Amino acid sequence: MFSASTLQKTEKPFSGKDERNDFMKRSRGEKIFNVFNIILMVIFLVVLCIPVLIVLRKSFDVSNQGIVNLSLLPGEFSLVYYKVVLNDKGIYRPFLNSAYITIVGTALSVLINSMGAYSLSKKDLPGNRYFMYMIIFCMMFSGGLVPSYLLIKNLGLINSLWSLILPGAASGMNLILLRNYYNSIPPSLTESAKIDGAEEYTIFFKIIFPLSAPIVSTIALFSGIAYWNTFFSAILYINDPKKYPFTVKLQEMIIKQQAMQEQLERYGGTANLGNNLDDQGVYSAIIVISTIPIILVYPLLQKHFTKGIMLGSIKG
Repeated sequence: MFSASTLQKTEKPFSGKDERNDFMKRSRGEKIFNVFNIILMVIFLVVLCIPVLIVLRKSFDVSNQGIVNLSLLPGEFSLVYYKVVLNDKGIYRPFLNSAYITIVGTALSVLINSMGAYSLSKKDLPGNRYFMYMIIFCMMFSGGLVPSYLLIKNLGLINSLWSLILPGAASGMNLILLRNYYNSIPPSLTESAKIDGAEEYTIFFKIIFPLSAPIVSTIALFSGIAYWNTFFSAILYINDPKKYPFTVKLQEMIIKQQAMQEQLERYGGTANLGNNLDDQGVYSAIIVISTIPIILVYPLLQKHFTKGIMLGSIKG
């Protein structure tokens, strides 16, 4: 029986000494380009990281109410803003709703896109080119907001969490990435499996899918972030507050500024904190809390991310 572990290629470890030797062999122009490239990437990293660090600082700082402060370190450290957010018992149900949408939606998206891409990777599939043209056409042109709403309504999915899962389960871009990746797998693997009597489902789940860990992890990351950040479709299709995802609940918390201020006074009404509390700290704490799940999951998939994008983007 075929398995993914028996088909992995062994690679020679790449040491730091080999990397230095390779750098010394490069031309002067290549070295200059690499130096400018590193400088540009450092500037780009700083531009991206500073706003994130400022938001993180605001979520812990209670010493600069209404004052513009670009410092990256909190003047007076406190967890009061997180206490305000977490004290609202109403956030736990939306958090579980978002977790359900993300987990189920990501699993369904990976399964549908993987199986669809495997079918499209078959050159002898009748109508293969026609299906690809239709997918590309739908990527460029959409029906619009009103037809989408009418479709969800006629399917009976209004006020159901499935209205937030099913529309994003299939993605044309993800299908193309997966299809190109499958085209890079040697056909001899599937041919030898067919000779041994393996059917298409066996070939896909036992050979192709395990070998596709890099691109599958990339697609799972894309889908998971999209499902976790579901907001606009939830406003359109969900009427029951008990079924709101986490993002909608956070938006409600931000709108209720007066109620937030009362809670701030309740939790921060001490001698040392006084009135040095503002809504910006609460908003920053909300942003940090909403990004924690993605931050926890991303390192687990990061090792496959670059490889999956590169291999999936190669035209097959």
